[in-house]
Amino acid sequence: MALAILMAGGLVLFGIGSNVSGGLSDALNGGGGDSQYKDAVDEASKAVAANPKSTEAYEELIASRYSLAGLSFNQEAQEFDEDGLKQMDLLLKDWLKYKKLVGDKPDLDTTNYAVNAYVSKQDAKGAQKLQMIVAEQQPNASNYLALMRFALSAGDSHVADASAVQARELAEPDQVKAVEREIKQLLKLAQQQNQAIQKQIQEQLAAQQNNQSSSGVGSPFGGLENSAPPASSGK
Repeated sequence: MALAILMAGGLVLFGIGSNVSGGLSDALNGGGGDSQYKDAVDEASKAVAANPKSTEAYEELIASRYSLAGLSFNQEAQEFDEDGLKQMDLLLKDWLKYKKLVGDKPDLDTTNYAVNAYVSKQDAKGAQKLQMIVAEQQPNASNYLALMRFALSAGDSHVADASAVQARELAEPDQVKAVEREIKQLLKLAQQQNQAIQKQIQEQLAAQQNNQSSSGVGSPFGGLENSAPPASSGK
């Protein structure tokens, strides 16, 4: 999948550009057992059910789902299995309810969990939208590079260009060269993504043309134009 070229590097165990601790990283490093994380989700779910307008309850539930999903994360493939993706789906549903409660100022760690959930679902536009919130709340080179990555993956060159500018401006003196290398790498990946998409389109068009040719579709003679004429009876 072409989108994966850029999105693959978007998942960060501690939350993109934040000071998130625990969560997926703890799960991957044996920070707790399976039952511990499931119990945490159950308890947080009960807290939300008891007080559906509690932003703290939703923040705890989202963090717990993120940790539980970590048990189903394949580090080598850098992806979640079916159980992990299910938790990410539920996390995003919780996020939408949570966002209605908090408005324009969601908790930064909670937003990072949701960003990573969108990344796991290969949803570049969703990740871009939330990463913009993260970058605005915590402006630094790392957060704007992440925003650039998602914007490029979503095909939003305007936001990608603006994010590159912000990343350069916010880079610490000892980060400048690394930031420039990252920007060049992201642009290279974006080019590869576009080439892969164009290749897919060309292959699909070629396949459609081959199917039409073999079935006679598009011919005014319904595929009989190359057939021999009927033999004359001599009468």
